[in-house]
Amino acid sequence: MRRLLLLFGLQVLASASQHRQVFEIPSGIQNKTSIAQFTSTSTPLDAPKVHPINASAFDWWYFDVVSSDPSSLASVIVTFFTSSQAAFPAGAFASSATVTIEGDNSSGAWHGTGFKWTRIDAPSVGVKGSIVMRSTAPAHLPCGAVVEGETLQVGPHIGWANGVPDAASIVNLEINGTAFTFEGSGYHDKNWSDQPFTTHVASWYWGHGRLGPFSLVWYDILDVNGIEHVSAYLAKDNHIVTASCASQSISVRLNNASLYPPTMSTPNPTGYRISLDLGDGTRMEVDVNVLGDLSEPNPAYAGFVGNMSARTVGPPGATGGGDGTRAENTVTPPRWELVLTRHDSAVLEALDGVALFDQFKLIDK
Repeated sequence: MRRLLLLFGLQVLASASQHRQVFEIPSGIQNKTSIAQFTSTSTPLDAPKVHPINASAFDWWYFDVVSSDPSSLASVIVTFFTSSQAAFPAGAFASSATVTIEGDNSSGAWHGTGFKWTRIDAPSVGVKGSIVMRSTAPAHLPCGAVVEGETLQVGPHIGWANGVPDAASIVNLEINGTAFTFEGSGYHDKNWSDQPFTTHVASWYWGHGRLGPFSLVWYDILDVNGIEHVSAYLAKDNHIVTASCASQSISVRLNNASLYPPTMSTPNPTGYRISLDLGDGTRMEVDVNVLGDLSEPNPAYAGFVGNMSARTVGPPGATGGGDGTRAENTVTPPRWELVLTRHDSAVLEALDGVALFDQFKLIDK
């Protein structure tokens, strides 16, 4: 199920104390230059990042949960927009919005829609209930951990902050009178820009999921000049294993790699192959398989739910002759251990899990 909420934004007004900030966002487009924040500061990740919202700018808060049981294909997505239709087209309209920041926590209400970050009561679309998330993985920025002075751009003029890469989540909704409940992997991030989405993006692959004890997030954006921008994230036991935007940090391709770069005429994938650099010559190789579509047919956009399988591959000889002994691999931060099995290519334990992912294809060639 997918619910997209669009708010026509105007000027963002903030009232603040030492620990609490309240951002009131009225309806309407402002005919002023938008200023977007693309460098991290002490401002919390979930605070609005574009001021004011004009006809070209957008700012959104995205939430999803994918069921831990891949056979159920259950998932839910809710996105809260402040955007004009030209900057980023979407669905239902709110009369105004309020975003409240208290420390690392945030809440939002899109007035007139029945949608809040904490609860949903929207008779107009037949949905009510709650989505509860308990974060299990540290927040991060496109190129690493959350620290001040780092870039917030995951692509040209595309801001991104991943406040909740993974969360133990419970969905308890009622849709047109029918119960819709499940538990799974939750996720929350936000994107923003001071320019229309299509100005800089030719295509992107994005997704997240849980692989055994690991939380994985990937981003691969191709800009309109043919330059690829990536972001790789892997966490375990509430610690970051790797987080990087270096070009070699991750590779995301369709199962048929010859279909890259994608265009609007490129068929939707049956799956992806992801190669993630873990340092010291070790990589995690992930196969992502599409199990179900989350969107109506659209040549420019598609969303999917699927499963993942992975293995971690070390450099030749990493097992000390392939005798099945334990080998330690240091990644900063933190320190973690692989259990390597007898294999010429030093292959480890097998992992599997669930994923939710999407793609944009905006070039028609």
